[in-house]
Amino acid sequence: MELIRLIGLCVLCLLPVAVLRRSVPEQALLLTLAILTVVMARCLAAAAPVLEELRALFDRAGVDTAHVSILLRALAASLVTRLCADLCRDGGSQALASTVEAAGAAAALLIALPLLKDVVNLLMGYFG
Repeated sequence: MELIRLIGLCVLCLLPVAVLRRSVPEQALLLTLAILTVVMARCLAAAAPVLEELRALFDRAGVDTAHVSILLRALAASLVTRLCADLCRDGGSQALASTVEAAGAAAALLIALPLLKDVVNLLMGYFG
């Protein structure tokens, strides 16, 4: 039900954003950012129980919680990167969008670095 309300909010705000985009593009971008903030806050609130269930599931499976945390942070970084790049495109700057995407890729690599180290150590244990 929450998803339908969020979709309705986004659809309802399309018309004001489109009208503002023609006359005052800066305000259209600010309205889009405000709507995005509200929707993302609601999505995070709705996702909290799901994340706890995932953690419990991985605990029962014996998966290290640090590895799960790394994967979830990389997922969050990719979502934030995508949203920021889309906002840059809506604002008319393809160059900024590309820069945000490159920064997001670098951030994902840095986030995943401990996981990569563990994989290399595991391989070295097999071959070393």
